[in-house]
Amino acid sequence: MRLVSYLDPFGRSAPGAEIQGLGVVDLSRVLDAHGVAVPSSVADLFRRGSDYQDSVRAVLVRVGTEPQHAADRGWVVREPITLLAPLGERVQTVAAGANYRSHLEEMGEEPPEKPAWFVKSPMPTGTGASIVIPASAPDKVDFEGEFCVVFGRECHAVTAEEAMDYVGGYTIINDVSARDDIPKLAAATTPEEGRWAWTTMLLGKQYPSFCPMGPVVVTADEIADPGDLAITTTLNGKVMQRGHTSDMLTRIPELIAYLSQFFSFAPGDVMSTGSPAGVGVARKPPVFMRAGDEIRVSVEGIGDLVNRLVGP
Repeated sequence: MRLVSYLDPFGRSAPGAEIQGLGVVDLSRVLDAHGVAVPSSVADLFRRGSDYQDSVRAVLVRVGTEPQHAADRGWVVREPITLLAPLGERVQTVAAGANYRSHLEEMGEEPPEKPAWFVKSPMPTGTGASIVIPASAPDKVDFEGEFCVVFGRECHAVTAEEAMDYVGGYTIINDVSARDDIPKLAAATTPEEGRWAWTTMLLGKQYPSFCPMGPVVVTADEIADPGDLAITTTLNGKVMQRGHTSDMLTRIPELIAYLSQFFSFAPGDVMSTGSPAGVGVARKPPVFMRAGDEIRVSVEGIGDLVNRLVGP
């Protein structure tokens, strides 16, 4: 299934599903017409478990075989559609850092002994939403296209061998980052300086609108091998990042096993797997985003996450 959240006529987030050849259907109306309970959000769909998801999937397959009937019943959402962050509610987003070999090489860093991570706290926004350049840090706003896991079950303290059983689907984020404090990190000469530089560097990832997500959540059954997907980021049509999930230093099962030792992931929570080479701060000369720019992150099998920059 390709699941979305969209803005309904009353200005509320509503769950939907993208069906090839039909467009986005109103999941609430479709499921209600077929006697299936209606989820409050896409995240809630995952909370309801695998049997429920199978029921939803069966309904969507049936609807896809009768597109005219779906149109006649008013189940197809009319264009233009405003897509929101696909889970439809605030979710926990934990991101791996320094997890692509190519990115480590471009930054001149050694592989970490253990997976690096941080929490991405901004409320996710959807494809088409504006990325707002902060007035306090307008000059070094960077992009990081990232492939993400969406958890389908409560996940805590699991092994790498069982980790994939907890994956409900996949999506994309752009880990937008203000890079103003990167020089402090490079210049640190003591452990204390390094800790403070790392902390302030992570604060540059937390500005509002700095976590675009989407355009959809693709359920796990539709991605045969998440370790074999192309990732591309373009800025105003020019390729900045051209990577592949096979370049991960710590693969998805091991990453879930490590982070779930500490985090309790709920259905709908997101784990980003890191970013490949090509980020703006590592380029010579550096390339940062400006007001009016269009940034597009594409992941094979998921789609395109597209956002524009607006000035402070």
